[in-house]
Amino acid sequence: MAEDESNWGWRHYWRENRLAACVPDNPNSAAAIETHWSGFFSELPAGKRVLDIATGNGVLLAWAARATRAAGRELTLTGIDLADIDPARYLPEHQIDLAATRFVGNTAAESLPFADGSFDVVVSQYGLEYADLELALSESARVLVSGGQLHWLAHGIDSIVVAQGRAQLVDIDLLLASDGPFAAMKTYIGARVRGRKVSRATRVLTEALRSAEAYCAANPPATLVRQLCGGILDTANQFEKYHPADAERWLEENLKRLRGQRQRTRDLLSASLSGGRLAQVAQAFGAAPWSDAAISSLNVGAAGDSVGQLVHAVRL
Repeated sequence: MAEDESNWGWRHYWRENRLAACVPDNPNSAAAIETHWSGFFSELPAGKRVLDIATGNGVLLAWAARATRAAGRELTLTGIDLADIDPARYLPEHQIDLAATRFVGNTAAESLPFADGSFDVVVSQYGLEYADLELALSESARVLVSGGQLHWLAHGIDSIVVAQGRAQLVDIDLLLASDGPFAAMKTYIGARVRGRKVSRATRVLTEALRSAEAYCAANPPATLVRQLCGGILDTANQFEKYHPADAERWLEENLKRLRGQRQRTRDLLSASLSGGRLAQVAQAFGAAPWSDAAISSLNVGAAGDSVGQLVHAVRL
C-alpha cells in the first residue's frame, strides 16, 4: 500500500536525529527559549505529572528532565504527537534525558487517550496551535486536575521564527518552480540519459542556476538555495562519474524533502496566533474552565526579539 502523503512532512521530520523544530537561526535566541523552559520546570514540585502536547522528539521533556535533575527532584513526563514518534530510536545521544519519559505517537491533541484529571501540568512549544483550538483546549482542560496549569509557547505573527518561515517559503518556492533549478536538473538528467537535446538542457540548467545565484546575492541568508544549487552544479559538472540512477535518486530524495519542508512551513504560517486565532485563544482562556490567564509575547535577546506568544492559564 502506498504511504499516505497527507502528513509526510511532519511524520518523516521526526525520523531523523533532531531534538526540536522551528528553532530560531540565532543561537542566542534559541538558548533563551531553553532558559525560559528550564526555569519553568525547575520550579515545579517533585512528582508533578507533565503532559507535552505535540512533543515531536521531546525537546521540552528533555529540558524538564535536565532542570529537575539539577534541582534534585523528578517529574512524571509524558509526550504525545500526531506523528509516529520514537525518540529513543532516533536520538541515542539524548537517552539519559528521555529515558524516563513515556512517548505516545499517532495521537491527536483533539482526542487525548487519558482519563480526566490525569496531569498536573500541560505544556506545548510550537505545537498546540496546529490543532483545532476549540477541541484541543477542551481536551487540555479535561486531562488537567483542578488547579493544574497550562504553559504554552505558540507561534506569533510577529515572531522571528515566523519571519524565518516566510523567508524560507520563498526560497523553497524558487527551488521548486516549474522553471527553477530542480525542474531544470530533472530535464538535464533525462537528456543525458537519452542522449538527446543535451545542449538545450544544459542551457536551461545554466540559466536556472544563474537566476538562483542572483537571488542568493540579493538575499544572503538563502543558505538552502545556495547549498542545493551547489549540489546540482557539482552533479551536473561531474555527471560522468555518477550512475544516472544515483543522480535521479539524489534529485528525487531532495525534491521530497523540499516538498515536506514546504508543507511544514505552510503549516507553521497557518498555525500562527494572529488576528482571529489569537482572539479565539483569548476568548477561550477568558472563561471557565480557565482562570488567571495571561497572554504575552516572549521576547529574548538584547534586541528583545519575539519568539512567540506565551500563554499561561490555570484550570479551575
